[in-house]
Amino acid sequence: IAPSPPSRSSQLLYRRSYAMRRVQVAASCLHVLLCLARMLRVCSGLNVLVVGGSGRVGGSTLRWLQEYSSRDPNLDLKCNVGCRSQSSFDAAVRRGVIPKSGVDFVPVDLDGGDDKLIEAIDGCGLVVHTAGPFQGRKDPALLRCCIAKGIPYVDVCDEYDLAVTSKQMMEDAKAAGVAAVVSSGIWPGVSALMAAEAKAKLERNSGEQCDTLDFSFFTAGTGNAGPTIVSATFLLLATPALTFLGGKPFEKEPWTERREVDFGPGVGTKPVWLLDNPDVPTTATALGVSNASSRFGTDPLFWNYLFGAMKAIPKSLLYNRDAMQAFALFSEPIIRVVDSIVGATNAMRVDAKTADNKHVVTSRIVHPDLEDCVGLATAAFALEVLKGDTVQPGIWYPAELPQDARTNILLAAKEKTISYIV
Repeated sequence: IAPSPPSRSSQLLYRRSYAMRRVQVAASCLHVLLCLARMLRVCSGLNVLVVGGSGRVGGSTLRWLQEYSSRDPNLDLKCNVGCRSQSSFDAAVRRGVIPKSGVDFVPVDLDGGDDKLIEAIDGCGLVVHTAGPFQGRKDPALLRCCIAKGIPYVDVCDEYDLAVTSKQMMEDAKAAGVAAVVSSGIWPGVSALMAAEAKAKLERNSGEQCDTLDFSFFTAGTGNAGPTIVSATFLLLATPALTFLGGKPFEKEPWTERREVDFGPGVGTKPVWLLDNPDVPTTATALGVSNASSRFGTDPLFWNYLFGAMKAIPKSLLYNRDAMQAFALFSEPIIRVVDSIVGATNAMRVDAKTADNKHVVTSRIVHPDLEDCVGLATAAFALEVLKGDTVQPGIWYPAELPQDARTNILLAAKEKTISYIV
């Protein structure tokens, strides 16, 4: 007896089931392709734009990105330099700040409007913004454009108001699937991670809450970081030092309240003065600490008194970015001579304390060269963002990063240290 043909309803059911299976297979294939695309983005021929890469901080960051890429066979980064002019790029090549080959010039004008910036970053898989000084800037235009293009972003912003403005784009970044870290680098940056670790260790060992975070920094000369760090310090002398007292922000006169701080072997005890640092408000708020302040000092000792004397200059002039950068460039020959005498050591110390000061945890990291270690640290933050498995979409301060990300970056920052106690 011949089998009866399937009914029309059975045929429709079969077709629907077959169509659903095709949709499921297609979805699975799409998921696999997206995963592969993400792996390829990280591992194969990724374009990285280092804005400010013709400067010493940016050039160091670029070199470390290339170094990390050379160590990992699964990481293939094509690093390019974003700066205003070809002449700046060529000068950086001549000085050895950036390699003579394998790096291309990309014209970038941070004040040229969003359309020009979007054009500059088109095709990038990561943007690292090192073009300081950040003092006086109000608009995080480059970050905004990266969010619009879906590009991960890292900067070394040491201007708290600008960092706060950046954080206001948090929901935009999440919606776009963009991970960004602002105020990264060595300090601010790694120093905030030191604070997070010190606080956790203090509370674990004492059973009491961390009440105070004291940040202390020392750099011999400019740390080989050049005129930009000098002009940034001049600008900071016109900026009230933001501290936290009793859980509330409190502005103090910069370059006051001198302390003698022991930075450990290789550096010893150095005088430091109050100076504004975004680590203070970002860690105080992110970690829930009531009191925080930051101090800085340099060698030779005379430079510290010169900085104190600079406060007599009218703030309108002292806070003029162009004027201070021009003065720093004019002083560069003297700066270079001094740097050759005093070295380039960078030392960081963070003290986490209970309210009664009976329990204290101290972290110290000392590198032989600021220029080198700030590039190392910035590159470590950048690669952590790029990996995508520890830093979720959004805009984050370093102290807000999850434990895995903090551990990875601190481990990277340990390289070439003279002293490392975290």
